[in-house]
Amino acid sequence: MSGLSARRLRLLFAAFLLFSGAVGYRVVSFAVLQGPVLAQRAEAFRYRADVVPAHRGEILDARGRVLATDVPADRVSAIVREVEDPHRTAQLLAPLIGRSVEEIEAALTQPGREWVVLQRQLDPDVSAQIRALDLPGIVLDPEPKRAYPMGDFASQVLGFVNWEYRGAYGVEAQYDNVVGGTPGQLVGERDLAGNVIALAPSSWNPPKDGATLVLTIDSAVQYLAESVLDRTIAEQQAAGGTIIVMDVRTGAILAMANRPSFDPNRFTEVPDPAVFANPAINSAYEPGSTFKVITMALGLEAGVVTPQTTVDGGAYRELPDGTRIYNALHQEFGPETMTEVLIHSSNVGAMEVVDRLGPDRFYEGVQRFGFGQPTGVDLPGEVGGIVNLPGSPGWSLTTFYTNAFGQGIAVTPLQLVTAVSAIANGGVLMRPYVVEEIRDGERVEVIEPTPVRRVIGEETARTLSEMLAETMESYATRFSVPGYRIAAKTGTAEIPGPNGYEHGEGATIASVIGYGPVEHPRFCVLVKIDRPKASPWGERAAGPAFAEVFRQLLLLYDIPPSEPVTTTAARGSEP
Repeated sequence: MSGLSARRLRLLFAAFLLFSGAVGYRVVSFAVLQGPVLAQRAEAFRYRADVVPAHRGEILDARGRVLATDVPADRVSAIVREVEDPHRTAQLLAPLIGRSVEEIEAALTQPGREWVVLQRQLDPDVSAQIRALDLPGIVLDPEPKRAYPMGDFASQVLGFVNWEYRGAYGVEAQYDNVVGGTPGQLVGERDLAGNVIALAPSSWNPPKDGATLVLTIDSAVQYLAESVLDRTIAEQQAAGGTIIVMDVRTGAILAMANRPSFDPNRFTEVPDPAVFANPAINSAYEPGSTFKVITMALGLEAGVVTPQTTVDGGAYRELPDGTRIYNALHQEFGPETMTEVLIHSSNVGAMEVVDRLGPDRFYEGVQRFGFGQPTGVDLPGEVGGIVNLPGSPGWSLTTFYTNAFGQGIAVTPLQLVTAVSAIANGGVLMRPYVVEEIRDGERVEVIEPTPVRRVIGEETARTLSEMLAETMESYATRFSVPGYRIAAKTGTAEIPGPNGYEHGEGATIASVIGYGPVEHPRFCVLVKIDRPKASPWGERAAGPAFAEVFRQLLLLYDIPPSEPVTTTAARGSEP
């Protein structure tokens, strides 16, 4: 053997030794040094722990109709290392799961990822299409999906369930821990397709399904309120509105309709998330002349006025600093009784009442009725409104007098309905509520009506009811409920802005609030129309809707008329 050949053999032998050493090091490294770590990773991949969502309880209306329920759905995921062609896989899945090809491909090619969820809550037909593709590494797992059979019906009362299967807004959020149940966990050995191996060791901690909620919402009344609201908004070319119907005896909310609204089945498509919030409880507004009901209740209760008390009905009241506060349209009514103050909707008359009460008794009464604080309704996001008390930076003698007719004070629609309902049921303020039963298996919890406090005496309530019934009669040529005595008051409120009150078309909130039948009150109804353009006035913009809701409501509950149908000439003014 020549010297050159010998050197070549030695070099080859040295290279072989180096290669063998490197291979041996890698074997030792994987088998000995990294063996436990890699084994743990393999074990974790094979024995993957999955959270198993609990089925949410159904949400039913007061008549047992299903408003929210779970339906079958699937979650599509990928075992990244088993996906043979990420780009083709992404192209095939994109039109089915509502994500772009680029998004899916990026998810499938993430470094260091073994398992990715691509989409959740797929409908069964979509799952069937994905299953038919038979794509390597793509796995379908069952999971529940929330469905709202009636679309946008009572959407802001119900709320919705988000991608994490948690309640968002409305009853779904308020009662999430009750209706949502407790998730379970499945730990099982998986095959390469991600399926649990039936004969392999596994552990199963089953989920506990959520309780069923029965609401006070009556779908027939809710449908009535929403239909009337939609029609009124269209006729008035308004920006939106709210209608609330409450059982005055209990505080149960029979309907809470808001516009604009949304479809909770398609919450991801809503362009402005602000529409998820419930304006009936978290949007305060100046109530205008509807607040004169509260002012008059406090004056009657304190004994500073009676229905026959007569005051000067001038066009304005001048304050010590020279400020003049006028009636709407600067009308001068001449001497007027307290009943006529309500009929005329006289600002000057309301100011006379608070003048006789004084700030201490007036604001103590306003707070007693629940203004300036949340009502405690079982819905999330409730605000307390705005009541500036004497001594606070926002209070002055001017606001004291304007508060008498609902200006410079802010309330939520539910606060106003709750307060006026207290007058209707004889003077006791009730806590409003929307859930009347919680059904958890064999256990049924019935939510009992909750009295908060007495706000006025029974005699005051009866007296004011008669005054408001006469006020309602004054609206007869514009709206009425023939055969029934209804107590009501209209309101036309200006809208405050950063530079004072707005002016021009669509610059008011028109409303009517009332209850009845007066002899045995059952329902309190508020109709609030935001920024009407056809007419700015409460009587014209909201009055016909108020009357329609009451007419249909009394028919629905089979409450017979108490008097013959008559026509009464109108004597009221427009505020």
